[in-house]
Amino acid sequence: MSNVQILTIALTIPTAFLAVLMGVLLNNARLGDIRDLVNRRVEDVRLHVEDVKNVLEAKIDKSHSQLQLLIEKNHSETMLKFAELDNRLSRIEGERRIVQ
Repeated sequence: MSNVQILTIALTIPTAFLAVLMGVLLNNARLGDIRDLVNRRVEDVRLHVEDVKNVLEAKIDKSHSQLQLLIEKNHSETMLKFAELDNRLSRIEGERRIVQ
């Protein structure tokens, strides 16, 4: 083997090794950038979901309050109808006693 061949091998192997090492280091830096980007996006999505959850909770609370008022109103109306029916029944029973 000649000196030129040995010199070529001696320069080629470390150069290739350094090129691969630089590629790995650059790739690692890019992966770190991607990780940071993904983390920011995940945080944005989490905040958006939190906002949507708060809006939905407010709407549900409002609907619950409206339903509660409607239930109370219907209960009052039903109780009035029962009282009216009770009065009618009492009157009919009273008239029946008079007739007998």
